[in-house]
Amino acid sequence: MINLDSLNRQHATIIEEINSITAEAEKDISSINAAEAALHISKLAGQLKLHLMNEDKFLYPNLLQSSDIEINKMTNQYIIDMGNLAAEYLNYKNTYNTKTKINENIESFIHDTKVTMEALNKRIAKEDNELYRLVAERNL
Repeated sequence: MINLDSLNRQHATIIEEINSITAEAEKDISSINAAEAALHISKLAGQLKLHLMNEDKFLYPNLLQSSDIEINKMTNQYIIDMGNLAAEYLNYKNTYNTKTKINENIESFIHDTKVTMEALNKRIAKEDNELYRLVAERNL
């Protein structure tokens, strides 16, 4: 049986970082603390790396071995989708991981943060409400 507790705790920590980054980006431009935002962007990158490693090493291999066709199809789609989202976040992180980079592109930072954090939130909600729920229901 797959233990989802660790993955759910990781989701909670990831959401905290997303909320911190989003809160900075939603401030008036003159009030944005670019150093604080850059710190949370880097912390989120580390948390996402750990989370993806756990999914890749433990969750997905177990689900792909399942005889449940629905689980197999869903897992394969999640792997494909997450690869794209991980690449998008890496690009975002590399663009805004310092105070200077944020301050030099503040309006782009605000826009890109909204788009990127929304995509991450949707992914987490989808995992929680679809994949993790299905794993729990089927006692995998």
